[in-house]
Amino acid sequence: MLNSLFSLNLSFILVTALLICVPFIGVHDFAIAQETPDESEMEETLSGFDDEDSVIEDALSGFDEDESAKDEKNILSEFEEDNNIQNSDKTKETTGNDDWNTFSGYTGISLSYSFVKEPPEDNSNSDWSGLTKTRPFFSLTLDTKLGRNWKSRISAKAFYDFSFSLKERDTFSNEVLNELEKEAEIREFYLEGTLFGSLDIRLGSQILVWGTADSLRVIDVLNPTDNREYGMTDLEDVRIPLPMTRIDYYFGSYKLQTVAVHQIKFNKSAPPGSDYNPTKTKIKEVVPESTAENTEYGLSLYGTFSGWDASIHWAQYFDDEAHLMITDMNFVPGVGLVPSFEYRHNRLTMSGIALSITSGNYIWKAEAANFWGREFNNIKDKKFTTTEILLGTEYSGWSDTSLSIESGVKHLNEFDQILEVEPDYQLEDRIATTVNFMQDYYNQTLHLQMLGTMIGEWGDDGGLNRVSLEYDVMDAFSIKGGVMIYQSGDSLFFHSLNNNDRIFFEARYSF
Repeated sequence: MLNSLFSLNLSFILVTALLICVPFIGVHDFAIAQETPDESEMEETLSGFDDEDSVIEDALSGFDEDESAKDEKNILSEFEEDNNIQNSDKTKETTGNDDWNTFSGYTGISLSYSFVKEPPEDNSNSDWSGLTKTRPFFSLTLDTKLGRNWKSRISAKAFYDFSFSLKERDTFSNEVLNELEKEAEIREFYLEGTLFGSLDIRLGSQILVWGTADSLRVIDVLNPTDNREYGMTDLEDVRIPLPMTRIDYYFGSYKLQTVAVHQIKFNKSAPPGSDYNPTKTKIKEVVPESTAENTEYGLSLYGTFSGWDASIHWAQYFDDEAHLMITDMNFVPGVGLVPSFEYRHNRLTMSGIALSITSGNYIWKAEAANFWGREFNNIKDKKFTTTEILLGTEYSGWSDTSLSIESGVKHLNEFDQILEVEPDYQLEDRIATTVNFMQDYYNQTLHLQMLGTMIGEWGDDGGLNRVSLEYDVMDAFSIKGGVMIYQSGDSLFFHSLNNNDRIFFEARYSF
């Protein structure tokens, strides 16, 4: 098991070695200033090691160090985004900002060009070649003080994709157009404040991040993710807010957190017939009602010590990734018996731990968890347990440079080989490894990122490679471009992504 966890194929090792050498090649030609990259830039892309829509997307995720002690906290002094769980719990004091209302947001345009797919032979099929996204977007956030100890936040986003109108719009299905052509939604909408000095409460739609990892997910299980453009967006931007009640109690170096999730939502997947989901078969998804009986619960205990942080987590929730169940067998003349499928979500119980240790220029990370209640089609009337382990490290000893590696394994206990066949497609062990390299140039105005993901012990299940370059034209305006390369493999999900290689570009203005 341990040998499998740390096994990398030759190409992956060579890429890693190249990344390590990059900072030393010509770096003296640039004016470089010391900066530790934002952990939130390491998205994942990945979440889970299931065979479903996201092989790695729902597996593993982030955790950061606590900020200051409770007596240093002023919950109304700053309206920061929830980049990590601890930083969102205790806001730092600021001076010279007594505004009761604060507006912030961003706008811009996002483009992508598929250089692999060929145009369809006729107008009966959708055209996913060439320019596949021409998307202006907009986001606005309003933070408001409510008395001395309370604040509220409401944020919204919207986009419209003109690429469908630039092609034969009628060739795209209504489901594709409804999901990908336009969107406008309220994201975060909550009230937050202090009740009794050491007791904080937050009510409303919000994001809660558990864990230590930045690219993979183990114990970060409560918020679903938007996987409609898999791998194109970092993890911090793909989490979907949920209506929750969150209570944090501080005592000494510890924090006790309780969570109740009041609405059932699952991952957003690419609709059938889209470029990220070429199948045109639509399968019914059973979504549990958002009742008191189906409320999701979470409990965690955080401890901050000298040079290290630790946390214990427990949750009872619905798995964001669905599994296929055969509900009926129908006879089709000339074909025979054809099964009817249905997507269902398991009610799971998770218990896990997370650890983060700072040592010099290194941050060492670890997560481990057990999951109870998984069900599969090929073995009825039995619930399985899985064990997931993640190890990772981040090195920032080079000037304006960081290198992060995370590797995780998901082990299906009491495995039976019958689970390997359709429709379960389960393996006893699933392995995922990510390497994330970031470097700044020209006084930290030019940002290079190279992200590689390998699924399977030797990358035989698939993977992806994303390279991007972002330039800060001015403080509020930036442009970004890059290339995404998907690696096909034995996983059906990554096999479907094989022809989605593309060039992407984004211009963004923040205010």
